[in-house]
Amino acid sequence: MADRSSAGIDVTFRLASHEDYEAVMRISEGVLGNRDYLPAFFHRYIDDPDVVVFLALVGDQVVGLKAAILTEGGTAFIVKAARVAPDWRGQGIDGKLSGHQDEWLRQNRPAVRYKRATAFAPADGSNSVAVSILQKKMRLQFSMPFIEYQCGPGLWWRQDPAQLAQLDTTVLPDAVPLQDADDDFCTAVQNCLPAEACGGYDGKPIILADWDPYTLCPANLKHLQAKYQLYTLEHKDATSLSIVCSYPTSVGQLFCFDIYARDFPTLQKHLLKHLQDASLSCRSGTLCARMFTGLFELEDSLHSFYREALQMSVLHEPGWRGVVFESEF
Repeated sequence: MADRSSAGIDVTFRLASHEDYEAVMRISEGVLGNRDYLPAFFHRYIDDPDVVVFLALVGDQVVGLKAAILTEGGTAFIVKAARVAPDWRGQGIDGKLSGHQDEWLRQNRPAVRYKRATAFAPADGSNSVAVSILQKKMRLQFSMPFIEYQCGPGLWWRQDPAQLAQLDTTVLPDAVPLQDADDDFCTAVQNCLPAEACGGYDGKPIILADWDPYTLCPANLKHLQAKYQLYTLEHKDATSLSIVCSYPTSVGQLFCFDIYARDFPTLQKHLLKHLQDASLSCRSGTLCARMFTGLFELEDSLHSFYREALQMSVLHEPGWRGVVFESEF
């Protein structure tokens, strides 16, 4: 890392364009263990009117990036895709970029009232630079179990996805695409979340959709249906929700399964459905399964199912969390 004084760095800022793709990829090497989502989403972000992508530059060199996803009807934004070029880390670039992002949004998106961010950390919060930085600026709202496994194409159920049916020991109905979600549905799903998820700025519950925090309400579920696949399963007055998306990474196809259920059989039913669909669409190469689930009491059973029944390889040992932060703006 170059020996530079933060105070002496002349940093400029501008909005990103499609032409910045290669420069952004150069500063992104190794981000998220080579399972970075930005290569797949960069051009989509540039074209999305609800996403603003900011760049930090020293001279003509791109040295940092941070995106803001506008949500909740434009009253909130999610801090997204933050990164700094390896040679410029620890030089205050991220802090300056955050300041510019906030000031730009205050001037150009005056309806914004609060911001949210997420981080990845072990259960005790140790060894997480991101959590330490965010805790100085924002309120830690809640956390959820984070689980990530992978497997190659030679695994028995990758060879024949229909074989996953033999792991279904439940007598539950199949998970089906979510149709119209009303307030009653959202209230039922709230029971699948940690209590702290309901302590946000407006007291309403928050869910994660591939790392992004959204207020759980019919309008947001309708918005998410345009971006992701949403499923539900109802039995014995218990309602569940799963949110599915997929994108390529440099180490394989990554599938995100965020499953909100009150018991393990319901969660398992969702997961088997999504893994079968994933394996049918990803016939070769590595398949990575990343997921959040709302209730900590389901975490151990889920890890056991991935290891013993599905015979997948763990990428993060049990105990890792997705941590959600929020602050007034």
